Parts: sequence; C-alpha cells; structure tokens
Amino acid sequence: MHKKNNNKLLKRIIGITATVIILMAAVVAIIFFHLMRKPQIKLVEAMVNTINSSRESEMNQQYGTFDMGMNMINGSQSFSFEDNSDHSVDISLKRSASDHNFLAEAGVDDKTFKLYANKRTSLIYIDDMAIRIQYADNLITNMSNSQVVSLLGIDSDTVYSFGTAYENCMRMAANNYADINGDDIQTDIIQKTLKYFFNMEGTSEGKQTVVTGDSTQDCKVYSVIFNVDDFYSYLDECFGTHDIDLQEVYDMFGKYIPEIDTIDNTAELVHDIKQFVDEMLDGRDITLYFAVNSKNELVKLYADHVSDRNMSMSLTFYGDKYTAQSYEFTVTDNSDNHLVIKKRDVSSDGETGVVFDVDISAADLMDSMKPVSISASLELRLSGSDAILGIQVGDAVFRKNAEITGYDKGNSIDLAWSGDSDGSMHIGCDSGAIEKPEYRDSLDIFDTDVISAYKFIKEIMNR
Repeated sequence: MHKKNNNKLLKRIIGITATVIILMAAVVAIIFFHLMRKPQIKLVEAMVNTINSSRESEMNQQYGTFDMGMNMINGSQSFSFEDNSDHSVDISLKRSASDHNFLAEAGVDDKTFKLYANKRTSLIYIDDMAIRIQYADNLITNMSNSQVVSLLGIDSDTVYSFGTAYENCMRMAANNYADINGDDIQTDIIQKTLKYFFNMEGTSEGKQTVVTGDSTQDCKVYSVIFNVDDFYSYLDECFGTHDIDLQEVYDMFGKYIPEIDTIDNTAELVHDIKQFVDEMLDGRDITLYFAVNSKNELVKLYADHVSDRNMSMSLTFYGDKYTAQSYEFTVTDNSDNHLVIKKRDVSSDGETGVVFDVDISAADLMDSMKPVSISASLELRLSGSDAILGIQVGDAVFRKNAEITGYDKGNSIDLAWSGDSDGSMHIGCDSGAIEKPEYRDSLDIFDTDVISAYKFIKEIMNR
C-alpha cells in the first residue's frame, strides 16, 4: 500500500511538472510570437540582412573586410596612423575584449596623450605622468569621500552623473561587465533601452512600390512611432535628470592653479539632447517608415513632414550587385538646410574600394547654431599592391598614393607612403597583447590628499 501511494505521488509530481513546463513553453511561445510580430523586430532583422549582403563585396572577397569589421565590432580592434607632413601626427587605438585591455594614444609633435584601461583601473597619461582612476572599485563612493572633490565643491549630483558615465565608458572600453567578485553586472541601461525599443508603437502598412536609386522594388512597408515624451522618460531613466555644470570645477581649479586655462561651460548632456529634439521636432512625434524587399532586406527607412520645418529624412540602400553596395542618407527641410551622406563600393577595372561623401548646409537650423556649410569625402581604393587614400574636409585635402605593405585576409591591412611626407596606416582586428604604458609618476586622483593632488597637477601644467 505504501509503495502504491508513493507511485501515485510520483506520478502526480511528474504530471504537475509536465503541465507547468507545457504552460511555461506556451507563455514563452506567445511572448516570442508577439515580439516577432513587432515592426521594430522586423526592422532589426532586415537591417542585419542588408549589412550581411556586404559579404558579396569585392573588398571582402579579396581582403576579408566584412569579417574584419565584424571582429572589430565584437571587440578586437587595432588602428594606427602616422604622418609627418606639416606636423608629426601619431594616433593609435587598440582594444582586446577577451583580455579586457584598451589603449588609445595620440601624439602631435612632442605632445602625447594616452588612455589605458584594464579590468579594474584606468590611467590618463599626460606625457610621462599618469592620473589613476579606479573605475571598477566603488568609483562614486571614492569620489564622494575624496578630499579633492570636497575642496572643489562638486555636488553629489555631479559626482553621481560623472561617476556613472565614466564607469560605463571604461567598462565598455575594457569589455568589463563584472563586479569585484567576478559576478556579472546588470547593465540596466541595456535593459531599459530594450524595454524602450520594444514598447514603441508600430504597425504594418501593407505592400508598396518603393523607389531605391534608379529602380523600384515591391516591398512590405512597416511603421514605428518615435514618441518624444517616451524618449525623454527613457533619457531620464538611463542617465538621470542631473545637470552637469563643469564651469564651477574649472573656476575652482583656477583659484589653486592660476596657470590652468578654463574652457567654455560643458553643456548638460541630457538637457541639450532634449533641447535639440524640441527645436528639431517642435515637440511632435515622428512616424518612421521602413521598406523590406523580397529578400527580407531593408532598402529604405524614411520620415516625411516632420515639424514646422517640413523636414524629411531617408536612408536608402540601392546597390545593384548587392543591397549594401551603395546607400544615401538625407535630411532636408523647407529652408534648404540639408545633410547628405553617400557611400558606394568601388569595383571596376581591377580596382576595389569604398568612397564616402558628406555635404552639410545649415543656415538656420537652430537659433543657437552658427551657419555651417561643409563638404567632405573619404576614399580608399586598392589595386594590386597600390592604394589611394584620400581625405578632404572643405579646402583641406590629405591624399596619398600608398603601397599595400601587407594584409592578412579577414584580420588586417597595412598601407605606407612616402614623398612629401612619410607615413603609414594599419587597420585590423589583431590587437594582440596590449601593454600598460610606463610612467614616471602617477597619482590616484580620488584617493589622495589635497596637497599631493595640487603638486601633481602643478607639475603637469609646468611641464
């Protein structure tokens, strides 16, 4: 009898467990089905498919640029540029996500600046001096207890805003999302961003014929609504409502170190974004439309009649060999203000490459904005062992006939040039081991006394 009761109990437990699993699976399936029907999910899928079409480019076939780009996005980055034309310029950036190391270096003539970050610490180098900030070890608490912060009169809101922003930047740079015990940090900004994205209202607009470049395509068109109030709430949730006014900090430094030059007030980030959106949109919501072709690729994203300026925005992909071969991003209004960015992949007569063109004209876009008129371009053309690197911004032109000194398909490419100046450039995802730069002296700015901080900064300014 006892054995039979045990069997009945076991069967009941199994039955209840199976029922719970089935119900959970049903709930997950309903949620998943609901999410997959959302237009914004279709937008992401279509954009990914469009980007993936770049695998068909001649540059990717020959040099593996698509794979290199994906690896760089995933965290292995290596870039360097040096040239000695008018000034000696040396810039490099290395990031190894797997090793949690990041190093950015910039040098102009004899002045150098470096920023290094590992899993716990960041170092800001000015020449051979280094300021340490322990970003991963209670940065906000350390700042709150700092004699330097107290002396400068920085309020708690600014401490929180700066500390949070700096920590997030360093964690991203060093790919460090673990706390002091090695447990994963819940990055609520990502969660809030996903929540904001999923909660956007959207709908299917049916099938339409859409113009893409010189052709038309039969597409499915969807729309999502950019709600201004929801966006403001998202900003406040992620970044807080605190205003960061650094002018007081500079003024306070000036009292103790007269040689330091103060700069203009750094505007409050969130406040400025809201003000920009208000002036651009006149407080109105935007309905964004996007068109997806038969290959489930994004071919157009657009919005018309935005704000009192009758602004229009469009991003159109119109490559003939593959969708991402060419695109054009355009913003215009009824006052002839415009922003145009064009990109096209080059592939003809044994030459392969990419060309970007930018044209900006803003005469009266915002009351607080000075008139702007800029044209710029960037081109990289490769043919055999020869390369052309060209950069133009207004009347300033940097153009080099270079040599491809080496490449590892899917990993890196190296260029070098000589003549009126010598220089080289390296682009890749082969960061390798990143060594912490040496320094003559260093100081933990938030864990020292005022006198030591004063002497250290004074020496930096004198040097």
